[in-house]
Amino acid sequence: PFDFAEIEARCRAVLRRHRGQDQLALSFGGVTLFPLMAELEKNGIRVSLRNRELRLLEIFFNSPDIIFSKDQLTDRLFSISEEISENAIEVYVGRARKKLIGSNTEIETVRGMGYRLKING
Repeated sequence: PFDFAEIEARCRAVLRRHRGQDQLALSFGGVTLFPLMAELEKNGIRVSLRNRELRLLEIFFNSPDIIFSKDQLTDRLFSISEEISENAIEVYVGRARKKLIGSNTEIETVRGMGYRLKING
C-alpha cells in the first residue's frame, strides 16, 4: 500500500541531498532549474515545466555532459506499467529543448548513443 510516484520523488530528494546539491536549484551554464517549483530560469525569465519535462531536465542537470541512452531515459521517466510509444523520448526531449531556446544550454543528440546536456559553442 504505497504510491510509486511518492517513492520516486522521495528517492530523487535523497539523491540530491546525498550529492550535496542545493535542494532549491540546479544550475548549468546560464540556466537554473527549480525542481520544487517546476520552473526553469534562463536570461532572468522563468518558464513553467510539465511533470515529465521537469523530470527529464532534472536527469540532465544532475549529470551534465553525461550521455543518456533512450533506454536509460525511458527507465527513469516511465513506470513499468505505462504504455510507451516508440518516439516518446524524442517528444519529451523536443519539449525540453524548446524550453532551453534562448539560453547557452542545449540538449545535444549524440548519434547512435543518446542525449546530453551541454553548453553551446
